Amino acid sequence: MTRAHQVDEKTSARIDELKPTQGALGMEHVREKMRLTSEQPDDRRAAFMDEHALRLVRGPGGTLHVIDHHHWARAWHELGIAVVPVSIACDFNDRDHDAFLAAMREHGWIHPFDAQGNETSVEALPPSIGAMPDDPYLSLAAFVRMAGMFEDSPEFNAKFAWAEYFRERIQGDFASTAGFAKALAQAVAASREDEARELPGFKA
Repeated sequence: MTRAHQVDEKTSARIDELKPTQGALGMEHVREKMRLTSEQPDDRRAAFMDEHALRLVRGPGGTLHVIDHHHWARAWHELGIAVVPVSIACDFNDRDHDAFLAAMREHGWIHPFDAQGNETSVEALPPSIGAMPDDPYLSLAAFVRMAGMFEDSPEFNAKFAWAEYFRERIQGDFASTAGFAKALAQAVAASREDEARELPGFKA
């Protein structure tokens, strides 16, 4: 694996300058994080956000790419928070575009899949956090994980595999609260099937 320039730099950044490294997110999960943020008292909100600082890498030309906490990023964007806490894990500023993408792929930090779970080109990734489309199956995966059915290790972003597992099994009306609740119940049931044991992060 290409050696990363690890920096662990804690700073802040404008949210509209951050680049996504995945093609979609789950808006129902975003709304939950909006609620959690909004519930924080004024004197506690900054510390709360620091606890959930976005994890980034610095790319060629100093561009900033989110590698963890896309949903927190979108929640804060939706709430109108312009500047957010970030932690820059690695600095690839000295690499050209191709070497940067190669390093991102080696570390598992880029997921170019659209809102239907189809693989796309890196160039087709959304240009900003605010432009990321909704994939409701990522919300299902997030809430099933919170229910304790699987764990998402730092080494492998298991939510994508679980989202695809649910996509193959569950069709629902995600536009309504009742429809999403029904789909979530089906997802929890599906996570207990024998086939789910083969998925990353499965918890017996």
